[in-house]
Amino acid sequence: MKYLFAGGGTGGHIFPAIAIADEIRKLDHEAEILFVGAKGRIEEKIVPQNNYKLEVISISGFDRQNFFKNILLPVKVMTSITQSRKIIRDFSPDVVIGTGGFVCGPVIYTAKRMGIPSLIQEGNSFAGKTIKILSEKSDKVVINFEETKNFLKRKDNIIKISHPVRNSLSIKNREDSLLKFGLETKKKSLFIFGGSQGATAVNSALIKIIPDLNKEDINIIWQTGENDFDKISEMLKELDHKIRILKFVNNMDEAYSAADLIICRAGITSIMEIALLKKAAILIPFPGAAEDHQVKNAMSLKKMNAAEVILQENIEKELLPGILRLIRNDNALNELRNNVSEFSDRDAARKIAEEVLKLANKN
Repeated sequence: MKYLFAGGGTGGHIFPAIAIADEIRKLDHEAEILFVGAKGRIEEKIVPQNNYKLEVISISGFDRQNFFKNILLPVKVMTSITQSRKIIRDFSPDVVIGTGGFVCGPVIYTAKRMGIPSLIQEGNSFAGKTIKILSEKSDKVVINFEETKNFLKRKDNIIKISHPVRNSLSIKNREDSLLKFGLETKKKSLFIFGGSQGATAVNSALIKIIPDLNKEDINIIWQTGENDFDKISEMLKELDHKIRILKFVNNMDEAYSAADLIICRAGITSIMEIALLKKAAILIPFPGAAEDHQVKNAMSLKKMNAAEVILQENIEKELLPGILRLIRNDNALNELRNNVSEFSDRDAARKIAEEVLKLANKN
């Protein structure tokens, strides 16, 4: 069987696709798998690193900041459809899988026009425009949040399966993890990150409350991102026995495992990793995310008391009280941990892969 994946632009679209593809390989040992991504995007690096072949098409999303950059968008869409048709014709897939991002549009649209069955997967609470349009014609639509159904016109093709997370991620011993970072094992610990690029607004707010957190005598593991690293390292060099400041965290398992409380953005990958590893978190949604999906993701968890949420506009007023209220209250931390774990399913990628195989075998 041949399986064609379309998804990209962010890790939140690529990593679920890779997780599903890995499970397909386990279920179908002779599977041929090809990824389609957007030229110049992160998938050009990530997909080959995970031992999958990649073809790229020329497509970009709608620019919300600069309307005039969208003038050539219709031409790009037509070009991407032509490129998608050639890739599909040459590869001849039995099924096409879309995991979100603007690259999904031309590939899934073209596949359906060519009579090839398709499955699309939406991890965010709020279905993006591409998923909304494609969901009406796709054979199966996999959603992560129950409320996503409200944004989709067609209901009979919807399947609810948790957003897949890489199986390599697992919880480690807390004390061993803290020692790996050179931190004391008997202190409460925060892990702060804002994605691979960091989060300047979060970093700026944290700098202001470090003296108060220092009085609390807690450990801090802080991924600042590259842009803020030098400045923050210099400002806090006298506290290096309590704070680990890093540009990037390569050993995410250990950073998660060391933490009693996590502060991060509300991208779906971060949320589902927190859920899988059963961690308490304060989510600070990125306000510039497409269609405000990070705010909607965060509020879906808050509604279930599975995470605390602070909007970026309120960060300077609410962050310190929010951290102190939770870090001092083991019962509150445990309640968040237990509730967020309900969103996770370590077998999610395999379950979606099984749905893919059913479609492929029907073709």
